Amino acid sequence: MTVHARPTAGELQAVAVLPPEVLGRYLSGTGWQPGERLERATLWTRREDDGEFEILLPADRAVRDYPGRMADLLTTVAAVEDRPIPLIVDDLQASGSDTVAFRLLPGGPSGTIPLFNAVDALAGVRELLVASTYALMVDTPMLVQGRRPERAFEFARTVRLGSPRAGSWSIAARLPVGEPGGDAEAPLGRRVSVQLHRTVRACFAASGEALSDFDPELFLRRTGEGVSANACAALTQLGRDGVPFDIRFGWTPQLRSSLPTRSFRFRPGQIEVLRMAAEHLRVVVPDGQITVEGQVSRLRRDTGEGGQATVRGPIRTVYGASDRSVRVLLPDDLYRVVVEAHGRRRQVRVTGTAVRGRIERVARVEVLERPSPG
Repeated sequence: MTVHARPTAGELQAVAVLPPEVLGRYLSGTGWQPGERLERATLWTRREDDGEFEILLPADRAVRDYPGRMADLLTTVAAVEDRPIPLIVDDLQASGSDTVAFRLLPGGPSGTIPLFNAVDALAGVRELLVASTYALMVDTPMLVQGRRPERAFEFARTVRLGSPRAGSWSIAARLPVGEPGGDAEAPLGRRVSVQLHRTVRACFAASGEALSDFDPELFLRRTGEGVSANACAALTQLGRDGVPFDIRFGWTPQLRSSLPTRSFRFRPGQIEVLRMAAEHLRVVVPDGQITVEGQVSRLRRDTGEGGQATVRGPIRTVYGASDRSVRVLLPDDLYRVVVEAHGRRRQVRVTGTAVRGRIERVARVEVLERPSPG
């Protein structure tokens, strides 16, 4: 447990105006448990690997020495969470938003970061938010998210960023949740937060497992959780030049979450693995069942029977979808079908089995009535 400095007068003043109920909801949402009720106060506890910690939360602001109690509470919470007190105060004030805090740990003077690292970090935060929003809009996981509709960006425009904090270089994204509705579905802000959590958790697990031996399969089998080339590249931007960083999720007390409040620390080795994964996911055609639907862009007659065609368009695989060109090996009868479709400027749908990046065993070719573009 790291011991942090006591809160400043300004930080105490910011917390002193908050009702104890807000503080209680924050503690409840970050793993603390209410225990013994004392006169005008409640004892809260939280168990960690290095022991059990206790704090005393006054029942109201009229309690004698309320500022001193708040100072003790903030100091203990900061030590247990290993976060600067200003970030905790920010979370307490942003009670209507889920908070995703990105903390970069570069070398150099405290609270500073190289310019290009800061620019890439902000771009990475933006891409993670847009990618998580778009993942909620599609039925099939995307290996690569290509051009996304405008509505995929609309929620990101409502997100507010807190100012970078000294010590480490930290920024907090506030995802507005709003009041819980009467229907069963959570508000969009919470659904984006949860999807972002799933994505970061899956990328963290895959990159950790791939440290000793890089295997793209570790990432492919997690595409259903949100892993994509976009997500891996965004995390790589956050860790430009191998700068370690962590991402911490905090849930607004206004809307309970079953997910824990925790941090994911990405180290230089994992950042490099994520860069490799992003490059692989952009071009991979996974082995197994595949369907590609699009324009025939190239034809080649093989010696003997059959031939090859290149089809450009959306592909669907057992791991997800993307948009790219795929080479198809065709028997003679299906090759003639593709040649005729190409001559009539019609698109085709090819279903078969991908092996080593191309479709080698074609089960079916369908000619679509819509014309090829261009």
